[in-house]
Amino acid sequence: MHDDIIILVHGFNRGRRDMARLAAGLARQGWNTRSLRLPTLFGDMDACVGAMQTQLEEIEGRYRRVHFVAHSLGGLITLNYIRKTRPRNIGRCVFIATPHGGSRLAQIASRIPGYARVFRPVAELLPTAAYDNCHAASGLCVGVIAGYRNSGVLGRLFLSSHSDGRVEVASALAGGATDSILLPYGHQEIHQQQETCEQVQAFLSKGTFNHRD
Repeated sequence: MHDDIIILVHGFNRGRRDMARLAAGLARQGWNTRSLRLPTLFGDMDACVGAMQTQLEEIEGRYRRVHFVAHSLGGLITLNYIRKTRPRNIGRCVFIATPHGGSRLAQIASRIPGYARVFRPVAELLPTAAYDNCHAASGLCVGVIAGYRNSGVLGRLFLSSHSDGRVEVASALAGGATDSILLPYGHQEIHQQQETCEQVQAFLSKGTFNHRD
């Protein structure tokens, strides 16, 4: 593990502190980790990928493999970073509650005049974005964790019960992952749960999740 590093990528309107509990859990198991800080509120996808590339330049060549663990929009940013830079030593990826099939809530928000122009990452969350079956096509070893606790007013009003209150399970699974698992958590807290951390470690170690019988 000490020859590898895990890059933690936060989601929309969050920062590196949002991944702190996950980072601490992974570090306790001996993993090297690095949490990024990306402009996910006002920056567009190119700005987010550029910031990611800049922050990862200093670790280039220092580790045997570089793994990625991302929450929500962070998964889409990671995919675009990998497509752009094509790193040779990429390991496994775990995307938590990432809307590969787009977000219905983002689609609703985009209809508010000026909203998408100000909060530019919203454009990447629309159902028209081309992330369906992207993992199967890219050859990446990707694990997807999706939540199914539909918490919050917006989720109950606009999404099906089979969602995490922000992202529907079908959207999270649309990427065509190597393996996937559903956990009983909402979007805002799923990446901060001990069970999630354990599943992340399982996938990074062996390429599959610990499925219950």
